[in-house]
Amino acid sequence: MKFTKNFAGTEPGDDVSRMGKVSINDIAKAAGVCIGTVSRVINNLDRVHPGTRERIQKIIAETGYHPSQAGRALVSGKTLNVLVLVHNIADPYCAAISKIFSRRWHDLGYQMLLGDSNCDPELEREHLAHARHGSVDGLIVAPVPGRKNSSIYREILKTGLPLVAIDNRVEGVQIHCIKYDDAAAARMAVEYLAGKGHRHIAFVHSQVEFQTVKDRLAGYRETMKRRNLPLNEFQTPLSNDPNEAAEAIRKFMRREPAPTALVAENEIMALVCMNTLLQAGFEIPREAAVVAFGDTLTGHFTPVPLTTVSVRHQLMCQQAVEILSRLMECPSTPKQASVQDLIQPEIIVRASA
Repeated sequence: MKFTKNFAGTEPGDDVSRMGKVSINDIAKAAGVCIGTVSRVINNLDRVHPGTRERIQKIIAETGYHPSQAGRALVSGKTLNVLVLVHNIADPYCAAISKIFSRRWHDLGYQMLLGDSNCDPELEREHLAHARHGSVDGLIVAPVPGRKNSSIYREILKTGLPLVAIDNRVEGVQIHCIKYDDAAAARMAVEYLAGKGHRHIAFVHSQVEFQTVKDRLAGYRETMKRRNLPLNEFQTPLSNDPNEAAEAIRKFMRREPAPTALVAENEIMALVCMNTLLQAGFEIPREAAVVAFGDTLTGHFTPVPLTTVSVRHQLMCQQAVEILSRLMECPSTPKQASVQDLIQPEIIVRASA
């Protein structure tokens, strides 16, 4: 297509393919409108005649014009940044959801900033304080357990900054939260193993301070009791040190009667269990089955393909983005009750159980 309007640095009738970098001013000149009209089309605002909107969109498509982040932010009054704050970026689960969030926010025209609280309330507080002072348009947070930062969460809510919690609720604070039904996930794991004939099923955990683990442990205990199966629990949560955890598992497997199945609090703990069992000479799953919660590790990361109760993290990410984007796009909407959604699990059977 050839334009009769003058573009910066071009002559009338120059082919679009020969143009240099196109600006919003060039688009406005080509469409015969003001820059504000082009901006309203780019930001999908109303008050633009349908015919004019179509003409501008056609020119944008033909020129390959992409609005700059700074320009869009200036027009909209937004930073176009979103903070996603996780508890440990080295955890495969956190890495998996970060990747999903990054792709979704990019598709929506936002830049995602990734923060790592490292399960440290003080570090979490630093990230929240920075976000509160205008560096982002909204945030998704996997809260650190406990009430140490409840006050800053309340302050953020008072400012109107959109916020969605994932994985864990913020104790004592009513905010939008997308959480997994972890008790149902544990029930599903125990029911599956009991259905395979296992009676001595152990729950292996180390991070009991997390609500997700508390709920999984409660679901395990409730189901074992309902099925009249003996509880097999470690006297204390395992150490976060893999070597110490492995030693505790070896000692536990020497008990009489020994567990024939292990339910691990997450995939990392499942890896520790599987490697420890194999090194001790156990055959998986004939002598000891292993089931974990989560489904982020691909098969080649585990020595035996891992049976998992998927908490469906993709769906959690989708719902969190939908809620936060709606809050950011409609800040003047009357305040509504906080959303408290539970994602239902599903079991994925592989060779480990």
